[in-house]
Amino acid sequence: MKKTNKGTFVGEVPLKWFILLHLSLILNSLAGTASKLAGRQKFLSFKFMFWYGVMLFITMAFAVAWQQILKNMSLTFAFTNKPITIVWGLVWGVMIFRETLTWKMMLGSAIILIGIIVGVSDVSGPAGEKTETAGIAADSVKELTGQSTETDALQEVKP
Repeated sequence: MKKTNKGTFVGEVPLKWFILLHLSLILNSLAGTASKLAGRQKFLSFKFMFWYGVMLFITMAFAVAWQQILKNMSLTFAFTNKPITIVWGLVWGVMIFRETLTWKMMLGSAIILIGIIVGVSDVSGPAGEKTETAGIAADSVKELTGQSTETDALQEVKP
């Protein structure tokens, strides 16, 4: 990611909040791990209740962190980064459960990472004007769907 002045990344998200976003997403990915550990236990046993409690705690902690993060960045930016939890799920699967990592999983993870990088890249110029990248993306949507973009529809309504 390209760093801009004043300690922000492209999209004007402060570095501190970008890091906190990703730390919270790592935490959130651990909820699935705790859930899988609970699922391996006898239902309502002490170990089941322990891991289920860990999962609930992680989920609640993530919900609080998510609300604080959304105060400092757009929902769109935050959600664009959320798929990274799939990559972390693969990491936990290999490290904790000794699962096998296939080339298809690695390819899928690479696609996710590329999508995040593209998603958080700045596509608007000064005063919100579309850049060439945004224009090309909008034109591609038009070609693929045969429909105009939301921006075009709004422009058509204006007198």
